[in-house]
Amino acid sequence: AVCETCLGPNPYLRMMREREALECKLCTRPFTVFKWAPKKNGAFKKTIICLTCSRQRNCCQSCLMDLTYGIPIQLRDAALKMAGVQGITGDEPKNEISKLYVANNSQQFQTIGGASVTSNAERAKEILTKLSLALKNNKNPKKLNDKSDQLPSHISKIDVTKIISKLPFNGSLEPPKDETITTLFIFGIDESLPEYKITDYFEQFGKIKSFDCQHKARAGFITFQTRDNAEKATQSITSPQPQAPGLLIIENIPLRITWGKERPLGVSNAEKIKVGSVVGKILKKFS
Repeated sequence: AVCETCLGPNPYLRMMREREALECKLCTRPFTVFKWAPKKNGAFKKTIICLTCSRQRNCCQSCLMDLTYGIPIQLRDAALKMAGVQGITGDEPKNEISKLYVANNSQQFQTIGGASVTSNAERAKEILTKLSLALKNNKNPKKLNDKSDQLPSHISKIDVTKIISKLPFNGSLEPPKDETITTLFIFGIDESLPEYKITDYFEQFGKIKSFDCQHKARAGFITFQTRDNAEKATQSITSPQPQAPGLLIIENIPLRITWGKERPLGVSNAEKIKVGSVVGKILKKFS
């Protein structure tokens, strides 16, 4: 269980395996270590905890970051504990004998490290989503800056008012009365987020009819084959505020989701870039 950040961009990654080469940093048991180079001729990375500990804590075996939200597990557990979410046990065994005892007891394994949330699951999801978003914003302040001042003059002069006025930025996840609508509007799409990552997420809810993803405009429309599939997709998305766009995080990138009818996001690249700059301003209102 290694996160994509540690694995790197190479889809044909080769790993070296060493059986029982190290002690797990958490449970102290010997485990099979994997080593790899994320980039060609780059520094090697390796796993430092065993697969069992990784699964129980839902964290990367190399960097120990939460696999779902991309935040440190210590911070994750502390935040949930402070919020009073039940089912969280943050106390780790302190000595080697205790660690081995707990590690070898499969029933106890469900609670070590604070990865098990037995109640208030929705509350936990909301807290971790906001925490992940806050950390991303702090790490990437440049992405939050208004890019309109950096636009070339010939682009900044383009009027995209009509395009923007027809986009459902003020929509919500509440199903529209018109049951023929099976389209979701997605905005906040970062250039670093591949289109297939978005489709991979939504395909689990049903067949996708079309996906108009415009990275330059930082937005897109995804249309499902059926209304039922579209509603299932919206039910999986966090809704921080009623009557407001939902929040979905993919690859640590916050996306805002609403119902809507497919509209043009610009004809020329210049129009799409200008639309993208406006989307950046709108996103600030929801951060």
